[in-house]
Amino acid sequence: MKSTLRYPALITVLVLFLAVLFFWHLSLGYHYLSKEQLASILIFGGTPQEMLTVYDFRMVRSLLAVLIGMGLAISGAIFQTVSKNELASPSLLGVNAGAGLMVMLLIYMTDAAKGLEIWEQPLAAVLGGALAALTIYRLTYRSGHMTSTYTLVLNGIAVTAGLHALQILCLVGLDSTKFHQVNTWLIGSIFGNSWSQVTVLLVIVCLFLAFFFASHETLDILSLKEETVIGLGIPINRARFLYLMAAVVLAASCVAVAGSIGFIGLICPHIARRLVGVMHRRFLPVTALLGGILLVLSDGVARVVIAPDEMLVGLIVSLIGAPYFLYILARSRG
Repeated sequence: MKSTLRYPALITVLVLFLAVLFFWHLSLGYHYLSKEQLASILIFGGTPQEMLTVYDFRMVRSLLAVLIGMGLAISGAIFQTVSKNELASPSLLGVNAGAGLMVMLLIYMTDAAKGLEIWEQPLAAVLGGALAALTIYRLTYRSGHMTSTYTLVLNGIAVTAGLHALQILCLVGLDSTKFHQVNTWLIGSIFGNSWSQVTVLLVIVCLFLAFFFASHETLDILSLKEETVIGLGIPINRARFLYLMAAVVLAASCVAVAGSIGFIGLICPHIARRLVGVMHRRFLPVTALLGGILLVLSDGVARVVIAPDEMLVGLIVSLIGAPYFLYILARSRG
């Protein structure tokens, strides 16, 4: 009974905290708006300049922070379930690096004056992330079975290192304009997007969240020992491949918009697991909310820490995530 009551209370607290952070995030920017002014604009409207500032710039950025945070966190949770390893995440298993390399190659080969179509960068990111994940997946399997969950992570680190080396080689051949564009994207930033990106990402994130939540019983089974999964009649290799590729597409779609933001897919599932356990019916919603909270908070901090300038959000997430990763690593070895 206590557990039953605790979960709704936790969800309520997380939703309210995310709402407060979202409102705070909307108030940030070069054009100062008090909390009262912002509330008035949201409820009653404002001048054309205020409406443009809030809805076409700040609202886009705030919504993307929520969606990207949720998408990266959920994809990390699926990676950890499939690999049965709490160190697994899109950034550690080559998805971010593969997506980054493919986007970099696209930018390298595109005429700067022509620019990119809205669909080209997301498609390149998904293709690059999928190829990297498939390579790691293939390297980890022998005779139809995963050799070791730690082998999966080690292969991911090795492939990621190789992809980063190729990225550096590509950077050498870029002009100053393309170099700045690629460098900003590689570190991670959600600045400068539009409602088109919000609409596309909203559909993708909602569809995959619904898919994973509807599959919570299968995901629970996949987290068990391999012999138990097979005994329950689940085609384990096919199921792992399906959920892995779905997580890759979700993560790569987020990376295509925000750049290579790491650690969210590692930290949030780990914290959620400690809060509500491993049952995916509860684990996935908490993970999604924590992902939105972490990225909105990180982007807000990135905007105020050196105001009026701002840091790239990927740096803030890394400053938070790197120590936590070391903590998880030390705890796993223990």
